[in-house]
Amino acid sequence: MTENEQSHDSPRTEPETAAVVALRTSELDVDEGRSEWRSTLGHLYAEMDVAWPESRSGLDAEWGGRPLGDLHISTIRCDAQTVVRSPEMIRSDASADYLVCLVTGGHVEVRQSGRTAQLERGSFALLDLGAPFVFHSRATFGQVVVRIPGSAMAARLPGAYSHLATGRSFGPATGASAIVGRLLTDLAATPVSAAAASSFSLSAIEMLSATIIDDAREDAEAESFHAQDLARIKRVIGENLHDAELTLSDVASMSGMSLRNVQKLVKTTGRTPSAWLYEARVERAKSLLLTTDLSVATISEQVGFRDVSHFGRVFRRLAGISPGRFRAPNHALPPAMPPRTAG
Repeated sequence: MTENEQSHDSPRTEPETAAVVALRTSELDVDEGRSEWRSTLGHLYAEMDVAWPESRSGLDAEWGGRPLGDLHISTIRCDAQTVVRSPEMIRSDASADYLVCLVTGGHVEVRQSGRTAQLERGSFALLDLGAPFVFHSRATFGQVVVRIPGSAMAARLPGAYSHLATGRSFGPATGASAIVGRLLTDLAATPVSAAAASSFSLSAIEMLSATIIDDAREDAEAESFHAQDLARIKRVIGENLHDAELTLSDVASMSGMSLRNVQKLVKTTGRTPSAWLYEARVERAKSLLLTTDLSVATISEQVGFRDVSHFGRVFRRLAGISPGRFRAPNHALPPAMPPRTAG
């Protein structure tokens, strides 16, 4: 890739490859500046939407970036803004790369994977371009942004760690994350030869991966225990679906956990305990409807419903079809609809 020199009479220089970019929006009117800013995001990273405070009459921002081996590294200063990557945008371009956002000035908030990270000077966050996220700053901020190929991260991070790493803050005080933060800042500020760039980029990826694994190890272990506990709760529920009197306290006792712990664990799935129980009962009922000749009333009783009418209502709400039609040979399902939980 060739690097284009910035022209003195142009606020922006961008080769067709979008590898090297220099942009100063202060030399553009507000609409053109914002349009160029959005375009740069799209060319260098992925499709995103950008919003600015309504009271902002113009956009004062600067952006400079260049390739570094397998990486692309940029230095950014910008007014307050909110950047959103939505599920629709992900379906549109399907990028699997990652961004490291290292704050060099101001304060930034990022949200991804159900987590919110508050970033101050010297701290950084990892964002997965293959998942929705929100990047927000209420005031002018500075940052270094490094784009890393998804394949490079996948080769170094186990799946659990890559999930745990996004939407959280690393650094800046001490430890490996502080070293990585200083390294990325230096790489952004100091050009290196093409011969050294490849080695430097590989070293940066290795150091970043090691930092993530070290920082997220405790969370990964906790998530493993969390998954085991959830599996035990599901097993207890599955073994006692016939009991119409089954309560969450019963489930907790048979799982060897406190009621409060079971409530907290189930809450992490985004469902209520009653919804979990209803869903398990309907899934068991589906199996019985397809593999036995038992009547709907008998199946209703075997999966813990006292009233067959109640069973029918819950089944239809969760499956989108009545129990009788579900069982019918080659039953025609209604148009696809998202499953609804029973609270």
